[in-house]
Amino acid sequence: MRIFCIGLLLFVASSCSVAAQDAVYLIRHCEKELSGADPALTPEGRQRAADWAEMLQHVGLSAIITSDALRTQETGGIIAKALGLPTNALPRGDTAGLLDFLEFDYEEDAVLIVAHAETIPRILEGLGVLADVTIDQSEFANLFVVLGPSSDAPAYVHLQMP
Repeated sequence: MRIFCIGLLLFVASSCSVAAQDAVYLIRHCEKELSGADPALTPEGRQRAADWAEMLQHVGLSAIITSDALRTQETGGIIAKALGLPTNALPRGDTAGLLDFLEFDYEEDAVLIVAHAETIPRILEGLGVLADVTIDQSEFANLFVVLGPSSDAPAYVHLQMP
């Protein structure tokens, strides 16, 4: 199933011609500890992050952007280390700042954003996705892909990790 998802993702990404921003991939941070103000990842969360790195290794990412929360930075850091990519951490609730950062610093790149269940819907909306997206607090397997987010009609794909 993982091969099918990767193949589908690569097919969709290569078949769409886009201007400016190439693609934005969004995931929620992986499984976190249940206590603490800024909880770390669990062993299961660290494994899921490694699985994300394997799944995303061929999509042509240029960078990873996380929030300033430890769990997103750990998730992004595991993926970045595996793929040899730089990471940037931005304030959690600053969707406008994130969108500006994408537009000005990664305007022709494919990037991965590691965010939160509460912020992913706002980020998708800011990228031009009109779908109503909700993420339950128990969900960690969603992959959202926006192709051509700066275009008038971005393509949107929602996949789940097998």
